[in-house]
Order: sequence, then structure tokens, then C-alpha cells
Amino acid sequence: MVGIPGESGSFCIHRYEVHLEGELGNRDQGEGYPDGSTRVTLRAEKGLSPTLVSWYQAVAACEGAGLHLCTSQEWEDACDGAPGLGGATYPTRKGKTGPGVCAIGDLSSPERVALATSGAYPACRTPTGVYDLMGNLWEWTDPGAKTQEGVPKIDKRGGGHYGAEPVPCSYGSVGSHAPSFDGTIGFRCCKLVSEG
Repeated sequence: MVGIPGESGSFCIHRYEVHLEGELGNRDQGEGYPDGSTRVTLRAEKGLSPTLVSWYQAVAACEGAGLHLCTSQEWEDACDGAPGLGGATYPTRKGKTGPGVCAIGDLSSPERVALATSGAYPACRTPTGVYDLMGNLWEWTDPGAKTQEGVPKIDKRGGGHYGAEPVPCSYGSVGSHAPSFDGTIGFRCCKLVSEG
């Protein structure tokens, strides 16, 4: 994990998108999530394929490892390199992007970019060393909100490999899917420094 100064205090975030091994469990963990059906080992390492999960499964996997699904603000702070507002537009070494920098399509080409293993795009990393925050898989985050019915609202960040334009660090997508949705979305976990 990588240490990041955040708006709400220092935290650690997985350097790479998470690859899971074990029993992923129910994608809709329901009101009492996590329901105990997700029993996995998290591996966030270069060269592994990130795992596609529902928001519920991501929450359960992080909690099972003694971590938490990154909040939307933590993810953004890691992405743009600045606590709170401001920072780089894109999560790359120089804060810029272009064809081949990250696993994301190019508007000038009809070809889609394939899902890559974590860390396959060396220039697609922040100055602090967090890889693939743009492209590859969208990533679930927790905006800390619920619907009137008490269902968690979700957020996803970073864009997908099949997209055709770069997605800035500040772009959020709160409420765009149900927490049981399991499309091309992965995740990474965080841990507040004060959590030990």
C-alpha cells in the first residue's frame, strides 16, 4: 500500500487494482452486507488481473481484510495528489495523458484497448506510485451516502479500458448503478493511518 496525505487525514491505498482469490460470494449482499459469503484473499500486485466485482462484494472483501473500500474523496486525493480540491487532472507521472499512457481507448482509433494486468502501463501511475487510477477497470468507491430506502449509493471512478477518452480524477459517478451491479468495475482498499 502507498501512504497518501488526504483531506480527512493520512491514509494508505492499494498501489494496484485488487485481484481476488477465493469465494467471492453473493454480488447482492443485501441489507445486512457483508453477509459472510465473501471469503477471499486480496492481492494488489503488479502483473495480476484485476477482479470484477459488485460494490457489495468490494465492501465485503475490504472489510474481510481489515480495510475499507476507499471513500470517493480518498480515491480522488490519491489520484490527483492533493488533499481536497485541486491537484493534477490525470493520475499520470506528469499529470497529462495521451495514447498508450493508460489502458484507455483513443478517440482517433476504432480499436478498443484490452483489459491489462495491473501495472502494465508504467506511465499510468501517480508521482506517489499508485498505478492504473485511469482506465483498465472503473473502480468502486464509497461516497458515504444512502438512498431514502437505506440502500448504499455507489460511486465509480477512473474510466474503463473500453472507453475512448481520458477520465479526470475529479469525475464521479454517484448513484449510476445499484450496489449489486457487477459490470467491468474493480476496486482497491484503503486504511486510515490512525486505524493502525
